[in-house]
Parts: sequence; C-alpha cells; structure tokens
Amino acid sequence: MARARRLSAKERKRQIIETARAVFVSQGYAHAGTADLAKAAGVSEPALYRYFPSKKDIFLATLRDTGSRLLEIWQNIAYEVEDPLETLWAIAVRYYDHLDSRAASMKLAFQALCEADDPDIREAARENFVRFADFVAEIVEEGKARGIIRPDVDPRVAAWQFVGSGLTLDLVHLLGLRVEVGRERVEEWGRLYLRSIRAAPPEAPAEALLGQLSREAVPPRQPPGLEVAQTLGAGWEAWESER
Repeated sequence: MARARRLSAKERKRQIIETARAVFVSQGYAHAGTADLAKAAGVSEPALYRYFPSKKDIFLATLRDTGSRLLEIWQNIAYEVEDPLETLWAIAVRYYDHLDSRAASMKLAFQALCEADDPDIREAARENFVRFADFVAEIVEEGKARGIIRPDVDPRVAAWQFVGSGLTLDLVHLLGLRVEVGRERVEEWGRLYLRSIRAAPPEAPAEALLGQLSREAVPPRQPPGLEVAQTLGAGWEAWESER
C-alpha cells in the first residue's frame, strides 16, 4: 500500500488554516482549544505548535486569509470589468448572491470584532477592512479621473459607505432578514449608491439628471456589470469548495 505524500511545511500550514476556520466558526474563538484545532487538521498538538505558537496566531492567520481571499475575488471582478461604476455594481451583486456561501467568513469577521479588545486581533480585523476600503477608493479615484464619478466625491467616504453596506448585508443574512431585504431591494440600494456618486453627462445639468433618475422605477437595461458578475460566480464556489 502506497504511503500518503508528506505535506510540505507550507501545505501543512495551509491545511491548519483551512480546518481552523470551521472550528472557530462552530465553537467560537474563546471556546476553541488547540486540541480541537489539531484534531481538525489531523495533527498532534505538539505538531500544531511547530507551525503556530498559539491559538491566537492560528486565528489571526485564518482571519487574514479570509480577508485576502475576498479581496482577490474583488480584484478579479475589477480586472474583468472596465467601467468603475459597473465594477462596483458587479462586486455588490456577487456579494449579495453569495451570502449563503460566505456565512462562515461573516461569523469569523464578527468574532474578530467581539475580540477587538485584544490589540493583535483588532489590528488584523482593521487591516482587512482598510484593505477593502483602499481597493474601493482606488476604483472611485479612477472613476473621477475618467469623468464617470463626480469630481466632488470623497473617495474615502464613498469607499467606507460601500464597505459599510457590505457589513449591513452580512447582518441581514445572519439575522434572517433576507425576506425583508431581498434582491430587488438590494439592487435598488445599489442604484441609489451609484446615483449618489455618478457624474452628470456633459449635455445635462446635474439637477436634470437627478430628476430623471428619481422617476425611473426600473432601469432601462440590465444592471451594469451583471453578466460579468454572473460569470465570476464560479470564483466564489471555488473558494468555498476549498474550505
């Protein structure tokens, strides 16, 4: 019988991070023990300590990995969509459509917020959210440079509004409010956000554009970026299938 291939140190660390996510989500950071983490990874506790010096270090690695994966998905969408406003729409649509598959990641993020009195955990959570905001701010800056987004829009304000909306969607899902805030309402929410930052076309004053938008019950065409967002859905399923 052939022996199983021995994992490299990098592969073993990856395995520990992947299995630790489920342990922290199911038991909570405070109640999860190193014995639980070792058992989930299929290693002994002494072996676990060869890769991570403490439970907190495993939690920090898992938290940062979760943030990096989400940011990578956003970056892939931005690579596929040229228009900055369409990029923001596509990210928002895919985020909502995959709330079910992201439940574990949401719970991990909220656990980190509950442990924010620990400076290391607070910093790791802060780094994730700041990276998200930085990425969105860059998209807004590009839109301003191209005349697609109003020149008076503060990219940091627009970015944090976008990230804050994502947190609200997480709460909607975890509290079972999807019926209250369904996809149609989320799409309207997204249109309101885009209207608030979109530049007026050169041939029409801003007031006229806002008046026209306020009369639109349904957008005249498919929401921007939706087709691309649908094709990128496989990225989210692949992320979750690796877990």
